Amino acid sequence: MAATQGELFGDGVLSVGEVNARAREVIESNFDRVRVLGEISNWRPNRSGHAYFTLKDDEAQLRVACFRGVARRLHFAPADGMRVVVTGRLTIYAAWGQFQIVADAMEPAGEGELEAALRRLVEKLRAEGLFDAARKRRLPPWPRCVGVVTSPTGAAVRDIVSTLGRRWPVADVLLAPTRVQGDGAAAEIRAALGRLARVRGVDVIIVGRGGGSREDLWAFNDEALARAIAACPVPVVAAVGHETDFTLADMAADLRAPTPTAAAELVAPVRDEVRSGVDGALERVVRTVQRRIELERRRLDQWLGSYALGRVRGRVETQAQRLDHLVERAERAVAAGIGSRRARLDATSARLEALDPRSILARGYAMCSDPDRGVPVTSRAAALAAGRLRVRFADGAVRAGSLEECS
Repeated sequence: MAATQGELFGDGVLSVGEVNARAREVIESNFDRVRVLGEISNWRPNRSGHAYFTLKDDEAQLRVACFRGVARRLHFAPADGMRVVVTGRLTIYAAWGQFQIVADAMEPAGEGELEAALRRLVEKLRAEGLFDAARKRRLPPWPRCVGVVTSPTGAAVRDIVSTLGRRWPVADVLLAPTRVQGDGAAAEIRAALGRLARVRGVDVIIVGRGGGSREDLWAFNDEALARAIAACPVPVVAAVGHETDFTLADMAADLRAPTPTAAAELVAPVRDEVRSGVDGALERVVRTVQRRIELERRRLDQWLGSYALGRVRGRVETQAQRLDHLVERAERAVAAGIGSRRARLDATSARLEALDPRSILARGYAMCSDPDRGVPVTSRAAALAAGRLRVRFADGAVRAGSLEECS
């Protein structure tokens, strides 16, 4: 049985705010969650990130509030005239007395609308030059570190790692794990890409996942993700789904691969092929150098055999012979000088040796000194005054005491 006006609001006089508040309680308690189909009109995003618009059909219209958290998760670009299904709760915005739905989710109504929204987004980004071939960068020929943005539990990461290990095992693989489908996946993929791009030494990044339904792959159609891929400072290879799948991420990347395995093959050369190429290049360089050496040798032989060079060679040989004679004379003069100086040195050494006190002592002499002061004693008076002597012989020294005068 329907409630009467008196049961809902009572019989007293209410303020406008009280009426709106009570009406909101009634509506929210009876319409906890609804799904509404309609056409977007007056789409009005706010600088805060919230968006407000009207949902209408041929019979009526309904205001919609789409707050920032929900707006960021949308995988399409809403626009006036687009038919959508809005999921949320009915309420009243008390300040204006406005009946509205607060959106929890929103999606295009049917596959056609979804594809139309994607086409409009593609045209928008293409007009901005985001997909221009001139913007694409070449991949490094021999990467040292390959970054991978994908699910840590999916088949894609296993395929990429095994392919890189087989073809180019010298490269490190750095995984930035992320969810690749569902609400919030696009934001996680962007964050993982940003983390890898800031790692020093990462030469190229693979972004992708294995196959799935159109809905499973939709996170890779996110506009913000496409812009992040295009702005990434490191070359990006996109590998989303199977060969027939195509997403915004594929279009924004520097190179598109049909599968994750193909992405690893495009990124990494085959080690044996590189080695073979290097060996071949080295052989070509050696052959080129050998041919050049042989050519220069023939030219040298021709030059040495020429008449003009013969005359020059004769003059060179004459001067060389004169130089040999001068060197011989200089050597003889130096040898004579050295002999004369050696003789003088020998004579000086003999005289020094004869004057050496050790030589004198060896001939039977002794040297006396005061043992207390260490000064030589050279007279009888000095010896008697000292009373004691230190007598040094060639083979050592002795002490002598109680000296007495004798004739």
